[in-house]
Amino acid sequence: GINAEYGHFGSWFTEQNGVNAISSLERADNVHLREKFWNRADPVTACAKAASSLGYNVFAVSNRGYSTGGECFASCSAAKDFANYGNKNSVCNDKGTGGWLCMNVYSLDVTMHLGCIKNKLSGYAIPDLEASHNALFGQPHLREHSIEKCAAIARSRGYTVFGITKQGRCLGSGDAYKLYKERRHAAGPGKDCFNEKGSDYSISVHLITGIVEFNTDERRRQRGRRIRLR
Repeated sequence: GINAEYGHFGSWFTEQNGVNAISSLERADNVHLREKFWNRADPVTACAKAASSLGYNVFAVSNRGYSTGGECFASCSAAKDFANYGNKNSVCNDKGTGGWLCMNVYSLDVTMHLGCIKNKLSGYAIPDLEASHNALFGQPHLREHSIEKCAAIARSRGYTVFGITKQGRCLGSGDAYKLYKERRHAAGPGKDCFNEKGSDYSISVHLITGIVEFNTDERRRQRGRRIRLR
């Protein structure tokens, strides 16, 4: 089944008119991607390691129609670009390794829950990002991996703090931490941020601390980065 270690963004079209939505890493990493992609036993983990080693937070795998393996895609703009050609409504395959003109997209972002604040009576205490990215479609409360998706989209816009409300709706801005502090001071903390995804009346606020990294023993660990919040 789909690898549950990483945030899974679903199935997306890989290319259009021969132009990839995300750049291939196949010639950029000779350590983790040594094997031909159709021969890889665990192409998702191999691609995760390659992307992490280069500092990328979003990666994708597509087996190009082969029954096994998966080509690796990642770039510094992958979080912004992966949805360029639209969502493939059907699943690429049940292994999460893509398909013909279809890729499974994953996130390596590591986040920390900062707290819960009360929302405004009208609008949102932190700006809404729902119309800013093709990946934010459908009903937010039904969105899988909503925290990871919002984190990746926030990071692609240069934000380190973002919010989730109504159990999936994505919020964020460059001054989200300042807005969080002001709202918490003015209205007090929220009390109903279920599953760290907010509610109709509250916002769960999160900090992006880094990406998943693999050490020399190939054990999965998290890399935090020092962020000074003001």
